[in-house]
Amino acid sequence: MDIAERFAENACRNSYAALPVPVVAATKRLILDTIGAGFAGSSADAIDAGLALVREAGGAPQAGVIVFGDRLPATSAAMINGAMCQARDFDPVYEPGVMLPYGPIVAAALAAAEIAGSTGKEFIHAVVLGSDMACRLGKSMMTGLGWSRTATLGVFGAALASARLMRLDRDRTVSALGLAYSQSSGNIQSVIDGSHAKRYQGGFAAAAGLKAALLAARGVTGPHNIFEGRCGFFTVYESGKVRKEMVTEGLGEIYEGTAASVKPYPCSREHHGAVAAALRLHAEGVRAADIESLTLRLTPNAFVLSGKAFRRGASHSIGDAISSAAYGAAVALVQGHVTLGDFQKEALSDARVLDLADRTEIQEDRGISDAKTLVPQAASVKLRGGAVREAVVTAMPGSPESPLSPRELKEKFQACLAHSARPVPSKQADALADSVENLESLSSIGELKIHVP
Repeated sequence: MDIAERFAENACRNSYAALPVPVVAATKRLILDTIGAGFAGSSADAIDAGLALVREAGGAPQAGVIVFGDRLPATSAAMINGAMCQARDFDPVYEPGVMLPYGPIVAAALAAAEIAGSTGKEFIHAVVLGSDMACRLGKSMMTGLGWSRTATLGVFGAALASARLMRLDRDRTVSALGLAYSQSSGNIQSVIDGSHAKRYQGGFAAAAGLKAALLAARGVTGPHNIFEGRCGFFTVYESGKVRKEMVTEGLGEIYEGTAASVKPYPCSREHHGAVAAALRLHAEGVRAADIESLTLRLTPNAFVLSGKAFRRGASHSIGDAISSAAYGAAVALVQGHVTLGDFQKEALSDARVLDLADRTEIQEDRGISDAKTLVPQAASVKLRGGAVREAVVTAMPGSPESPLSPRELKEKFQACLAHSARPVPSKQADALADSVENLESLSSIGELKIHVP
């Protein structure tokens, strides 16, 4: 029996009533964080182009678009919502899999729930199942970055969540996963090059997963030996370097998606440790004006994405800044905080930040053999008087080991809504937070007001 069949059977057998209370609470928190990221992403660069495209294409008014409220075909809504949720690089991240699964899964599930007329409980349950699958797969992979697992694995989570909401039986759920495999794609080069494609890959995965379930619901079959077959995912995408036992161990009892982290900074997770270390130095009194040079030490996996120089005088995109450890740490030491406003076009011309980033060296810690780990990370400054100060981070901020406080979570959500493309009245912001907090009481997912009139 292929692993895909195990997931399909579990999805059909599992029930909302069987979910532990902490799993429901954690999932609601991660859903709210994802929706908040979508609001912030609505004003991000290049989202207007994607929105114009799906508006021009038109079609059946099946599902709504976050913030804007357009009624579009479900796959179109899933695509643009998924892109918005990932546009600011501020959605939940699952470190063991080096992926951000919630953007594509929540975007697909929102659209599928509208088609199916699902309740809040059904929506939560679908997101739990989809995120569990994607994260279990991600955790089992042994290689570092290359494929974007947010996309290549997020599509399976999106398909499983959509299939559950559409109440597909076991065989059609397997077909949905097989059809998702036929569309699985996404790469880290889009991130390294600072391109808009990075944010759209999450949208593509959401739309593809939903489309897979819609086709399966109509009787279209997909391969069933999806992961372990001779030309299955594990062989074709991962060269067989997978710990298969980790994929299904505790399936139906342990929900891996709830181990995701809430990101405190709107930049690539790969260098959050360096940013946190720089902020610690600032809190201890180190000021940018006193720094002669800054050295950041990253793990090999983090270095691949975030280790390139951020030189003054070069042309940098917002995507470049988001994926740059040098830029993020320089912002932290200059300002003492790292916020959404630091990743706007006008912020990229701050001479103080650019000057420090230009004097930053990034080192790859080659003593670390784990191909996936992101910690430890360190920031070391040489002061103009000759003294050296260093801070080391061993647990990523916002992770289960170092979680954000309720106040920090609320402040992040409010900051995201403040960057919405349309101003969000305070009453609506409070109502949205309350409705997600009480999501299980909604008789229809349509009661979740995610657009701004």
